[in-house]
Amino acid sequence: MLLRSSQIRRFVVLIIDIVGLLAGFTASWFLRFRDLFSWTQSELYVSTIVILVLLYIVIFVFYDNKRPSVIHQSPFENLISITLNEIMLMGAFLVYLFVMQRGTLVSRYVIGFTFLFALVFDLIFRLVFRFILIGYSRDGEKINNVMLVTLSYLAKGITEEFEKNQGYLNRISCITILDKDMTGRKINGIPVVGNEENYLDTHRQNVYDEVFVNIPYSYEVKLKRLIIGFEQMGVTVNLNIQFNFDASEKRIRNFAGYQVISFSAAIMDPGSLFIKRLFDILGSVVGLLICAVSIIIFGPIIKLTSPGSVLFAQTRVGINGRRFKIYKLRTMYQDADQRKAELMDQNEMKGFMFKIKNDPRITPIGAFLRKTSIDELPQFLNVLIGDMSLVGTRPPTEDEYERYRNYHMRRLSIRPGITGMWQVSGRNEIKNFEDVVRLDLYYIDNWSLLLDIRLIFKTIWIVIFGKGAS
Repeated sequence: MLLRSSQIRRFVVLIIDIVGLLAGFTASWFLRFRDLFSWTQSELYVSTIVILVLLYIVIFVFYDNKRPSVIHQSPFENLISITLNEIMLMGAFLVYLFVMQRGTLVSRYVIGFTFLFALVFDLIFRLVFRFILIGYSRDGEKINNVMLVTLSYLAKGITEEFEKNQGYLNRISCITILDKDMTGRKINGIPVVGNEENYLDTHRQNVYDEVFVNIPYSYEVKLKRLIIGFEQMGVTVNLNIQFNFDASEKRIRNFAGYQVISFSAAIMDPGSLFIKRLFDILGSVVGLLICAVSIIIFGPIIKLTSPGSVLFAQTRVGINGRRFKIYKLRTMYQDADQRKAELMDQNEMKGFMFKIKNDPRITPIGAFLRKTSIDELPQFLNVLIGDMSLVGTRPPTEDEYERYRNYHMRRLSIRPGITGMWQVSGRNEIKNFEDVVRLDLYYIDNWSLLLDIRLIFKTIWIVIFGKGAS
């Protein structure tokens, strides 16, 4: 009975993952020292495993908890889920070691194999639990029965979607149709037992644990009577109102003390954004170390080949219109902005961006820095202070932003990035600003940590082989 609750199942998965992590650490310790539990005598390693467990709990609560449950993921999807957790845990733990200056104290061998073994153990434990849940779901008395309350033309599609997403531990056992009397008929093999007049009486003859109300916003129904009526009988009511206008995402939340429905083109959950920020901090620290070396090497060359400062700062527009200074290694002559007006008729980009081939404003060393993307390295400072992210949309200049249409503004609904969809999609070949917008909006609508990781690796590949840079 307890496993009907998704919260209980999530908690069990968390315990399984922690056991897998402990088993991985123990196996790694045994492989290194040929002893299972001597690590318990070391304060350093006891504190290490405590930190690993606490970090994993944070990652699970803020990110893994948003994914489909174990039973609704295939074995491969479970593997991907666990792998992402391990990558995030590794990144967070490296940040911890760096901040606490413990990197030289713990065995890299033990920690490295801990993540590898934990992945294997966790996958095995999750698949065993999944097998148990599937067996559990075959007992009709143990699963969660749901009555669907909807309209006649929606019922078939909802039951099919429900079966696809909730078919193991939840099932629609009966249906109430509000807009016509279909009592006694079946929809997708599920009996219709109620109508607008008698739906509160259906619980006497039918077994259901919850009610799922799915109706259009425009349909007039006395929701208070419906919800309070079932609540008085001890039945949980789940309400999904369909609005007759497009909004990609909607959610209920507390806003200044009021319960509101928030509409947005895309809502990124705070947990995922927290993990993304952790990656940004870790990546920017590494990037700034590389940047420091690059400035030592190329700074004197920049100064010798053209007058002016080594670093170039320009005002750009970031998340939701916030202005910030973006930093780069200078690749142009000092009068570049003044000469831009003279070159506008040579602009190769259609729309609000400016780009020309063989730009005469670029210094000799600047061409090399741009081709290798070395000029972008100071932007890791922007990432560290929070103006930018490692991956995001391209931050526009102020003059570009002032000419934006309304739908262009959605590019700024997230932090701009050093790299993104445009940068890895052959930016030299893209000649239309609307194509840049399309790629940026695709990124926003389909964002995930896995997508960020893919774009980072693709960016590294492009930088190494010099494809797409300018």
